[in-house]
Formats: sequence, structure tokens, C-alpha cells
Amino acid sequence: MSILGQFPDWKQFERLCADLLESEGFIVESEPGVDRSGTDIRATEEYRSHDPSRVIRVRWRVQCKHFAPSARNLGRKDVEESLYAFEATRAPDEGLFLIVSTDYTEAAKEVLDRYLVLHPSSKITVWNARQILAKLDRHPQLLQRYGITRVESNYVAAISPLSRFAPCKVLLLSDQSVLAHNLASALRYAGFEVVFLPFWNYQDPLRLELTLGVFKDTSFQLIVSFLGDSFGLPMPNRLTDFILQSHRKGASLLLFPFLAWSMHRGLYPELVATCPVELLDPTESGSSLDAKQILGEFRRGDFRWSLEFDSFAEDWYVELDAQKTDHPFTDGIEGRLGLSHSFEYLRLRPNAVLAWADTAGNPFVVTKESDAAKICYVNTCCHSCMSPIAVSSPLEVSIEFAVLMRNVLDWLLDHT
Repeated sequence: MSILGQFPDWKQFERLCADLLESEGFIVESEPGVDRSGTDIRATEEYRSHDPSRVIRVRWRVQCKHFAPSARNLGRKDVEESLYAFEATRAPDEGLFLIVSTDYTEAAKEVLDRYLVLHPSSKITVWNARQILAKLDRHPQLLQRYGITRVESNYVAAISPLSRFAPCKVLLLSDQSVLAHNLASALRYAGFEVVFLPFWNYQDPLRLELTLGVFKDTSFQLIVSFLGDSFGLPMPNRLTDFILQSHRKGASLLLFPFLAWSMHRGLYPELVATCPVELLDPTESGSSLDAKQILGEFRRGDFRWSLEFDSFAEDWYVELDAQKTDHPFTDGIEGRLGLSHSFEYLRLRPNAVLAWADTAGNPFVVTKESDAAKICYVNTCCHSCMSPIAVSSPLEVSIEFAVLMRNVLDWLLDHT
């Protein structure tokens, strides 16, 4: 039985859904209770973009489908009944929100896809069990309140097999996301020698020179670059020159957002040749952009498209299916995993290899091998400036992601 199957009472599951929506920033307008249209909860949500003039407010009619005790998935008939009741009584500003404690069938997905094609302006969203748990992971007070026991990601233990590369010298250029600190801690526990250079140090010329002076003769085997929370604050040329020099000497590169975003705005032209991805900018692609590639399985025709997406997403839920790739990076990962994270919309540069994409087709892990060393771009970060809710570190909430990072690092460091 799944974790959500611990709730034998559907009323308790509805109460959990209401509390989770409220914790996620929704304004819950009604207590759980079914009305004649099948609505269990009414809640309002506001969507914003980085342009303050672009705001959409939606009143959701939430239906909670608690199938976990029986392990039944949301089926075609369930979706058809929900759509019929919604369509018969909905107001123009209302959307249908299905929260299911298991998963959806392919037949249910086909019904939703067909409906969205016929009603492209409709407001529909679906949370399955993986998404519910991904949201709950950042609200421990709800886990405690409802007695839900989650297996925490022991990312230190997952990465510890890399100790065979110790003592490996790593230069980690850090924003202040918890993901950067988690990775640094795990590498240190594995016996690596990590030089942690936060952006406030490399932004100061004197501090940067002191650091690079101390390590000018150090042969780093790995350089890790996080730019997620130093958003828009460029690395100085002195530092990027050091990165390139180290790479030419054999240092592998592990890159995270928002490097592609920065390059798209003219920063770091000297690093372009080393970056395996470039930004896919929806504002340049216009109507020719495939909405499926950007929006994901249940988001084709999603009303949020009218916000004219920025070139990155903040705190969006995505799913990754290990069975859809045979790359060794997924060794030890079975089935699907879900992440609520921030990421860029990307496309591959020449000579890059797509190791893994999310289920919407957006690159998640991309590799490249230069004449000097290996390069990997992992498209995830904890950046969020549009929400008061912190974006969780994927290392802390997903043991599968920790295994992925171990596999990526193993590939980067293995020179055999």
C-alpha cells in the first residue's frame, strides 16, 4: 500500500488536500464537502510572471479522488464524469483541479488531452500521488500533523561510493541554494577536498585574488558552477579565465542553471564552447513553439501559456521516467520520480548528448566531451523569486536524484 493509502477515510484525505493547498499559497474558500457538481473544495490561486503586469487569478473547483486504499488509478470514466459535471456548471474564471491519491491511466490522459484540444482556454490541472508527496516534502508540519512517515533522502550515503576518487580536489562556485551546500557536504563526507567559493567572495576583486592566488597551482579534478541564486550577478572574467584554464588542464565541469540563461543575455562568451546547452526562449519561438515540449503532459492548452512564459520555470512540478532512457545515469533508479524545482527551457548545442529529459521533453541532464575533459549540465536549481515558499533541494527530498548525482559525478571523474 502506498503512503497515501494510510488514510482509510476519504474525509481525512480531503482535509489533507485542503491544508496542502493552503500551505502552497492557495486561498481555500470552502471547507471540504461535496456539492452537487462534485466539487469538494473551492480555492483561488494567483499566477504571476516576472512582468508585474501579467497576472492571472483562477478559482479552482477541486475534486479529491482518494483511490489509494484500493490502489485503483484515475480512469477514463472518472475523468469523463468530472469533466461533464464541471462543464455543465462552470463559470468563466473557474478551473477544474483533480487531486488523486494514486495515478492516472493512459485512457484518462487521453480524455484530458482530447478535452484540452477542443477547449484550449480551459483551466485544468491534475496532481497525482507523486506530486502530492513532492509538495508535502516541503511542509513537514503537515507530515507531522497527519502522521505521514517519509523516507528521507540520505544523499550523503548515496554519494559516499565516490570515495574511491578521494582525495579529489573540487572547486565549487556557489550561490546560496541549499542544493549547493548539500552537494558540498556530501562530497566532503566522501573524502573530497572542496574549495567552496560563494558569490559574495568572487564578486569582491580582492577576495577573489586572494582565493585564486592560494589555489593557482592546484590541479582541480572537478569544477561545479551554481548560478541559481546569484541570478544576474555575473562571474568576473578573472574567474571564468581560471575555469577555462583548469578545464584545459583536465578538470571536468558540472554546470547548473542559470548559466544558459546568462549566456543568452550576452554573458560569458568565453564559456559558450564548453556549455552543452543553450536557452530555448519562448518569446523568440512565437506560435511555432510546441506547447507540449514546454508545458508537459497535462498542460497543453494550459491557461498559463497566456503569460508568455519566461525562459525558465520557477517551482514547477515535473516527472522523470527512468524507463524512457537507457543511459547509465539512471542505474539504480526505477520507474518515475517527481520534482518540484526550478529549471530552464533548453535545447542542445552541437556535439551534446541528451542523457535524460523530463516527461515533457525538456532536457534534464546533458553531457559533452571536450578534448580536455567531460562536461555535464544538470537542469535543476532551487531559485524562486515569485513565491514565498522555498523550493526544496532535490538532494534532500529525492533519493533517486541523489543516485542520479552519484552516477553523474562518477562519469565526470572516471577517466578510464
